[in-house]
Amino acid sequence: MDALKSIWNSITDVVDDIVNAIVFLLPDSPFKDVEIPAEVQQIFGYVNYFVPVGAMLSIGTGWLAAIGIYYLYQTILRWAKTIK
Repeated sequence: MDALKSIWNSITDVVDDIVNAIVFLLPDSPFKDVEIPAEVQQIFGYVNYFVPVGAMLSIGTGWLAAIGIYYLYQTILRWAKTIK
């Protein structure tokens, strides 16, 4: 059992190193240095009180991820000729 754990840990370490190398190659976000003026932040606070923008973005992101996974799964199954 310890041998299986050791093998699994080695595999996950290699995958982790590969993912980290790929992420390291990606460029930095162009939006990290954008500063929003205080007046605009205050206005966003008032708007967010009536229209929950944060919740809408979270729900939208989850929905897009679910739809994307569905289409990816569907494409893989079509390639495998499992579905038509």
